Formats: sequence, structure tokens, C-alpha cells
Amino acid sequence: MTIEVEDFTDFQLGRYSRQIRLEGFGLAAQRRLRESHVAISRGGGVGGTIALHLARAGIGRLTIAHGGTLVPEYLNRMPLIFTGDIGRPCVEAFADTLAKVNPDVSVQVVGSYVTDDNVEEIVGDADLIADGAPLFEERYALNRAAVARRLPLVSGAMYDTEGFVTTVRPGSGPCLACIFPVRPDYWTDIGVFPAIGPGPTIVGAMAAMEVIKVLTGFGEPLDSRMWFFDLRTNMTQTLKVGRDPDCTVCAHLGTPG
Repeated sequence: MTIEVEDFTDFQLGRYSRQIRLEGFGLAAQRRLRESHVAISRGGGVGGTIALHLARAGIGRLTIAHGGTLVPEYLNRMPLIFTGDIGRPCVEAFADTLAKVNPDVSVQVVGSYVTDDNVEEIVGDADLIADGAPLFEERYALNRAAVARRLPLVSGAMYDTEGFVTTVRPGSGPCLACIFPVRPDYWTDIGVFPAIGPGPTIVGAMAAMEVIKVLTGFGEPLDSRMWFFDLRTNMTQTLKVGRDPDCTVCAHLGTPG
């Protein structure tokens, strides 16, 4: 079968040429990316890296939810901001940077954090949810929305020098509440949240690749698996994770046939 290229400009074909050459990717996957909408919770070290790589890869639409204004301590890890952005609303700086990275990408920003009250509006008509939130309250809200809508959820987080990424397919694998039925005790106060740039960047890059794989069918996503690392010791593991039959969020979906 021949795939027509007339709907890509010469510039776009050049921009995406390296990834189009990947075996199993090609123009078909590039077109699927262009037709996809991803909702991202937070545009910081993890979420901002996800957004940056998706924009470079040619995603069609991004919705980014993030509250507050930019302060100096963000500069050590957030890829979408610069020194001159300090004091600006976070989402304004994120949108400006992404427009420079790839003006073909439609970027919608929401100047507030995800809550149970606004998660449905933020997710909207997204094809996939990307979780780059540091607080489990936000992450649980995203997980509930993903399960309710049967949407894939790519979740990535880091604390100190540890990080993980997993992909949730509601109904066929564990949801985030199956994996973390209770919020870890230490994950409570982001006011003293330890972080150094490479950690969230690694998590965000891995999560962005997961998003690309899920949306395009390329490669093998982390379904029912969690990729975990610790930069202090250079330890990396891929862990199997399973559904909790008594999960309060996804048990009603039943057992996959």
C-alpha cells in the first residue's frame, strides 16, 4: 500500500524524516501523531519534558494544566522556561516555548492544577492522558478519569534520584490505584521536594516515548510493567505490576478475556 505524502509539506517531511525512517514507524505513525490530542498534568520537569518531546515529534494537540507563577527554584529542571520567565504565569511561558519549538502543534493551557473538580474539563476529548504531576491527589484524579473514559494513561514521576514510568490501559492491566493503593508517606510536601534536572528529564523522555508508542502502535509499551531507576546507584529495573481484583477504582471493569 502506498501512503500519500501530499498532506505533509516538504518542511514537515524534513523535520520528521529521522523518525519516519524508523522501521515500523513511517508516515502512517507520523499521521497518527498529528491527529492525536494529549492532555498533560503539569509542565514542569517531567510534564514539560513530555510536552517538549511530543511537540518535536509532531503531536497534533496538547493541553497542559499547571498553576502558579515561575520562581527561581524551577530553573534547575524545567525545560520549557528560561531566566527571563521568572514571575510569569507558568503556562504562558510553556506555551511560548512550545510555539517556538513547533508552531504546527496546537497548544491549549489551563492555569490551574488538576483536581477532582476540573479533571474532566482538562482531559476533554484527549486521546491519552500523560501524568507528570508530583502530588498523588492529582495523579489519582487523572487515574480515575482515565478509568472512567477507558483512556490510556502514561504516568511518570520522580522523587530525589528515583523515578518510574508505567502505562495504564484501563480494563486490561492495573490502574495507578492498583499499583499505589495508598500514597507513599514521604510524597507529601513538594515545598521540600528534592530534585536535580537529569531525574525528571529521564522520566519525561521515557514517558514521552511511551505516549508515542501507545498512540502510534510502534514498539512495546510498558503495559502491566513499571520501569524504575535510581540515579544514585545507576540501578534500573523493569517490574511486573498486576491488577488488584478489589481495586476501588477499576475492579468494576472486570477481568480481561
